[in-house]
Amino acid sequence: MAQPNYRVFISYSHQDRELVEQVAEILKPDLTPMWDRDFRYGQGFHEQIKKFIAHAHVFLPVITKTSDKRKWVHQEIGYAMALNIPVLPLTQGKVPGEMIQQIKSIHIGDDVQALKSELSWSVIDNLVRSAAKSSLASYQCAEYDTQRATMMASYARDVIDLGHHAMLRQKGALSSLHIPNKGITHSVWKERFGGRERSPERCRLQRDERITLEEHCRAEGCKLMINPYLAYETWGRPARIVRLQCLLEFLESISNDYCQVAMNYDMHHSESPTIVGDWFAAESVSATMGQGYRQTIFTRHAPSMMRRIEAFDQEFNEKLESLEWDTQTSRQSAFELIKKIIAELSSNSVN
Repeated sequence: MAQPNYRVFISYSHQDRELVEQVAEILKPDLTPMWDRDFRYGQGFHEQIKKFIAHAHVFLPVITKTSDKRKWVHQEIGYAMALNIPVLPLTQGKVPGEMIQQIKSIHIGDDVQALKSELSWSVIDNLVRSAAKSSLASYQCAEYDTQRATMMASYARDVIDLGHHAMLRQKGALSSLHIPNKGITHSVWKERFGGRERSPERCRLQRDERITLEEHCRAEGCKLMINPYLAYETWGRPARIVRLQCLLEFLESISNDYCQVAMNYDMHHSESPTIVGDWFAAESVSATMGQGYRQTIFTRHAPSMMRRIEAFDQEFNEKLESLEWDTQTSRQSAFELIKKIIAELSSNSVN
């Protein structure tokens, strides 16, 4: 796995902008500095600060005489600490009191370039690894499938709003990419539920999930672990065919370079880990056919994300190896298999 390009969010007073620009250049290119230059117009300033901190691997407040007078810096440090995001203060002059005294800081001398050794990738890597345990992550829970779809789209959209896209890793049934991307009045929505009506709101929320995750896929690719042999007894054979067709349409529309697929024939329909880059992860505790996923746990805790990615990729590669598929052609192999399953199901329906 390539060396992670950790995100470092810099908080500062605008009067110290020249200093911060030098600090940002020191962090590049091995690290990704994020600061208010990356904020979106028309969105709340403080709300964006909270989102950037929540998605950062390390929080880097620049504490000077100017910034220390603005007590928000202490609130931001407290927010980062509450989320178990490592805090590495840069201080100029006398180290202020309050909670900053409890954190080892880096002193800014007359030569800012001297910070290169203290802000190296290895220093940041050690900080991230110190907070990499999943037990240190903070979580949000979506109780029902509609809440899950809402939060999935919201978390994925937040990453886009921060100016990024990331690879989708997903394990579970047919993945979110079997959800229709057509308008909610289209007949496919009724067909996928065995001819039974579902609420327009539920369809809209699921469609938002599909479209937002798909945007990440098309920009940065995806790795999908699926089980196309799940029978969907609750909804019947025609519904199963429609679901497989929706996934097939996605696979047909994306290139091998942007999509890898592995089969897990032992997988239960309740398995559902979703990882979008190292920006967020979600996993459901339980699921019931016909009722959807329940108690889905979401986290943005970047320091613990790498272990989740490593575990997913290890299982994914093992499944590919057992299938004797390779990464360059797995999408095509999955496409042909699903096409064959649809033909068999359609033939049986006629007979």
